[in-house]
Amino acid sequence: MHILKAGLIKSGNFWLHTILHNIIDYSDFEYKSFIQNQPIYELAKTWDINQLKGQIDINCLDITKNAVFYRISNIFRYPVDDIDDYINSSTLVWSHSQMSSNALTIMEKFDKVIYIVRDPRDVSISWSNFVFSPYVRRYFPFFTVDETNPETYLNKNLTTIISDWMNHVGGYLKHHKDLNIHFVFYERLLHNFDYELEKILEYLEIDLDTKFRGEIKEKVSFNNMKKESPNHIRKGNLGQWVDILTDAQKEEVLSMATPLLKLLNYPLNSQIDSLPELPEKLPENINLPDGNVVLLKPSNH
Repeated sequence: MHILKAGLIKSGNFWLHTILHNIIDYSDFEYKSFIQNQPIYELAKTWDINQLKGQIDINCLDITKNAVFYRISNIFRYPVDDIDDYINSSTLVWSHSQMSSNALTIMEKFDKVIYIVRDPRDVSISWSNFVFSPYVRRYFPFFTVDETNPETYLNKNLTTIISDWMNHVGGYLKHHKDLNIHFVFYERLLHNFDYELEKILEYLEIDLDTKFRGEIKEKVSFNNMKKESPNHIRKGNLGQWVDILTDAQKEEVLSMATPLLKLLNYPLNSQIDSLPELPEKLPENINLPDGNVVLLKPSNH
């Protein structure tokens, strides 16, 4: 089996990737890794990368509109010359790539595609804190060259982050049937992990007994993951935007993203009394902040 896990950055990707990796470890499937068999891998072991546990072992794929690359963190990037060989050599692949015709063509080659979604208001806060982490400060100092703290960064970049979220999520929604995508909501993982794990296992067509499921739950708990990757895992909360975003920022988000927030059942006010979900029927289109329209009708691709 070859699984692609996708999502916009700071949406819970590391958590979901760790869950999937553990599922594979407890199943009968052989784990294959493309990156572990590349010459750069041995050199990468000497790099000072401590953002995520096992970061150099992640099979990370970047798909642009006309090219595809494999990478290690954001430090090393190299073209994939044979995508079929890459996929056949990788059981689990991580991607932040935005949907495009090239991405669709490549993603169709995977057996399973799982996409994680998180409230964009919490994404924006996590994103703004991330750019001030030791990892980003060392390797990408230009991100914060004109900013002094996460608050000023968020205020300046909120519109861009929400726009990116809408385009990213909208693109995968458009092709959810083409790719038979299983959508995972970060908030639902927090609320009822056992149920969401069950749904993931059903989608992957993997059966694990209660003992193994319990062990996975413990391994991917916030406390354990925080202990192993303290520079990446911060709080693991939902709805932090209620107390952190200003009224003006909340209104800005709503002015841009209300149609998509409403479609996915995210709250439109500061009272969080429901969980997000994928609607049974999608509308024909969603207006995006860049002026484009994403058609959500199933395509004939």
